Amino acid sequence: MDPVRGHRNPRVADSARLHRARERRERGRTLIEGPNLLDAALEAGVRPQVVFALDGDDRTSLLSDQHGFELVRVDNSALGRLAGTKTPRGPVAVIEIPTLPGGGDRGLLVAWGVSDPGNVGALIRTAAAFSWDFGHTLGTADPWSPKVLRAGAGGHFRIGIRVVESVAGLEEVGFIAVAATVDGGVPPSRLAPGLYAVLVGEEASGLPPGVVEDSAVTVTIPMPGGQESLNAAMAAGMIVYELSKPEGEGQG
Repeated sequence: MDPVRGHRNPRVADSARLHRARERRERGRTLIEGPNLLDAALEAGVRPQVVFALDGDDRTSLLSDQHGFELVRVDNSALGRLAGTKTPRGPVAVIEIPTLPGGGDRGLLVAWGVSDPGNVGALIRTAAAFSWDFGHTLGTADPWSPKVLRAGAGGHFRIGIRVVESVAGLEEVGFIAVAATVDGGVPPSRLAPGLYAVLVGEEASGLPPGVVEDSAVTVTIPMPGGQESLNAAMAAGMIVYELSKPEGEGQG
């Protein structure tokens, strides 16, 4: 079959609309780009509805034969409209946004109003690295946007992702709410083992005061070098690492 040519092709244009948050919400679908994300989705049992790939992409063609998804060949113009990167090489897949069950005994890393897609993706990647689940509040960048998916590096397909409405709601289901702040908190190494929900806010403004007040614990990473703050994902990774240590290791 000849490849689909041109960015105006109706099927290409229809799929490209999934870059819009409203389209994703209404259709329950999103786009994933690149071989690594496609591999991660397939390994998690997520079968694409359709995959667009350049002519000559033999690797994706083999995956189509193995997993039974529809493969549509496209030219560079069509792929450019589907992809979110400047120099895409594909493939780009349309998938249903999965509902993956989280672990009942896992910690939860919560992005509280984090608006930057790169930061949200990095937080999801951090959560997945430590087998924690991920939560997000209203005002946080859509975790299933193509930009966040790229930054998440496949972490989306290995953990549970949920909406968080309040600190009280977290505590009702058994989490100990931990507010990450730039000062005034205890070092994370001081906390005893437990089922924690670590709350991380915007890099510039941090968590809302009311969220900090409602949380059971406030933690701050000691920074003897005098740096004012850390990148949100870096700080979250350090906190989650400390709280993931086996009982008796590192706490005190």
